[in-house]
Amino acid sequence: MNPIWLRRMVFFIVILSGLVILKENPDLRKRIYSEAPIRVKIEGPVMNPGIYTLDAGSNGNDLIGIAGGIIPGAQIKLEDSILEQPLEDGQILKLGKR
Repeated sequence: MNPIWLRRMVFFIVILSGLVILKENPDLRKRIYSEAPIRVKIEGPVMNPGIYTLDAGSNGNDLIGIAGGIIPGAQIKLEDSILEQPLEDGQILKLGKR
């Protein structure tokens, strides 16, 4: 097989796979294409709870960092995977009681 045709086939497969992934994952597509900042609220045992404006595609860990971090000795009962998911505009992240 000619190397040029092999490169073209690989390129075509990669592009097609990317399009399928974007079609099947609307959240990923929204994170990639959305440029507007989002406003989210954080409640619970963080240094500075409140409403923050973040870049689109930010997650719970980013929000906790902007809010000053978790209060020392506080117990958070959320799964880490929840904190890694992208936040949506208007979302409230409740970490428990302060």
